[in-house]
Amino acid sequence: MDVVHRGFDGLDVSFQGQIDFEFAERLEAAKSAAADEKCNQLLEIRGVKMHVAETGARGGYAYRCDTGPFGATWFFKNPNPRDSWGLRVSCKSLPLAVHGLGRVRADLYAFLDALGIATTPLGVSIGRVDYAVDILAPGFVLDPDCFVMHSQATRADHIEGADVQIHGRSGRCTSVTIGKMPGRQVILYDKRAEVISKGKVEWWEIWNAARKAEGAPPLDPSDAAASTVWRAELRAGKRHLKDKWAIRTWAELDERLGDLMAAALDAVRYCQPMADGNRSRWPDDPLWSTVRQQITGDLFEMRSHVDPDLVREVLRAEHQQMLVGQMSGLSVALAVAEGCASDDYEGLLQKLPHTLLRHADKHATPMAERFGRVEARYAFR
Repeated sequence: MDVVHRGFDGLDVSFQGQIDFEFAERLEAAKSAAADEKCNQLLEIRGVKMHVAETGARGGYAYRCDTGPFGATWFFKNPNPRDSWGLRVSCKSLPLAVHGLGRVRADLYAFLDALGIATTPLGVSIGRVDYAVDILAPGFVLDPDCFVMHSQATRADHIEGADVQIHGRSGRCTSVTIGKMPGRQVILYDKRAEVISKGKVEWWEIWNAARKAEGAPPLDPSDAAASTVWRAELRAGKRHLKDKWAIRTWAELDERLGDLMAAALDAVRYCQPMADGNRSRWPDDPLWSTVRQQITGDLFEMRSHVDPDLVREVLRAEHQQMLVGQMSGLSVALAVAEGCASDDYEGLLQKLPHTLLRHADKHATPMAERFGRVEARYAFR
């Protein structure tokens, strides 16, 4: 079993601070435009770019802003002297994986400084922390009955239907989740399957960068038997962080997170079944032992070996391929709508550029304005 990635996968933080009235007015105008156009609006203020959504979020946050795939989702309240906790951020998994927590934390404060939002060392409240360990384990089969946990722990199993062959086959368990947020959750799941089903192509670059650093060959996404990656993910929500571990500030997180994660792996274990009827004496499965070894090391400065520009290029190429696929599908639909036979499809494609140009000339919105809207939408790509 080889570890192909470990590090933070999610982080939610609230800050004691307020946006000023100028920023609030700009946000309100962008939010209104987003509602009118049913599309997030690009806002650039004080050298910072963000996409403003048409809705805010629960908890009194009037504005929801996205700073791109290598950024975060920010939530802002309107200025209110009676509510000093006016900011919240949800960090994305990609920058945490590529850059590590130290860089992401520095970027959060650089963002606040650029916007002129003052904070204090104690004016921070950590609301959620996710930590993940990805293990290349092609022969591993997830069995929900091999979990040993507290009798009151809740468990949710996700079963993926397998190909039914002549001799019959019931199904394949791809994910087991134990616990509920905002408490503690321990999840073991087939990360490769999720990456493929959700098109998260960047993870192949992250994993293969780690493989290259170890002198190992890259994973081949088309070879399921040799590229199955299982993820053990430990999640600590606000209630667990504060009530159980008294973790609120960065200093408290730095001091106690390792113990919190170790305790989670003790409370929920994936074991090798034995004849012993006392399940608490079952030994850890080798995969769980590998997770333990990774948690005992330095949790905070882990980052991948992948080049961020390479990840951006992979994401851009994947998006372009999606657009080409959509254009291809629409062109076939157009051919059928025009009564074009399949043998004449190539001829229709040759005429299509002229058709598009004529349509563009007649469009009510000037081309420069249309380009501007799309460029704003793709500002972070």
